[in-house]
Amino acid sequence: MANMTLLEVELTAPVKVLDVKCGCGMSRNLACLGIHAGDRVSVVRRAPFHGPILVCVESTGANIAVGREMAAGISVEAE
Repeated sequence: MANMTLLEVELTAPVKVLDVKCGCGMSRNLACLGIHAGDRVSVVRRAPFHGPILVCVESTGANIAVGREMAAGISVEAE
C-alpha cells in the first residue's frame, strides 16, 4: 500500500489517515472537525479552479470541506 496525500486520492476510494502535518493550528482545526490519524475517509468531490476538497469521515458520516493546502499535509494510505 503506497502512502500519498489526500490530494492524490481517487474519488470515493476509502483511505486511512496516517498523519496530519498542517501546522499546529490547522491540525487542531481538522481534529475538531473529526479528521485524526487512524480515521477512514474518502474524497467525495473536488471543487473546480483549485477550490476545496469535500471529504467524508466514515466514522461519523460528516462531510468536511478541506482546502487544498491542508489536504496536501494529510498523509493517507489506500485500504
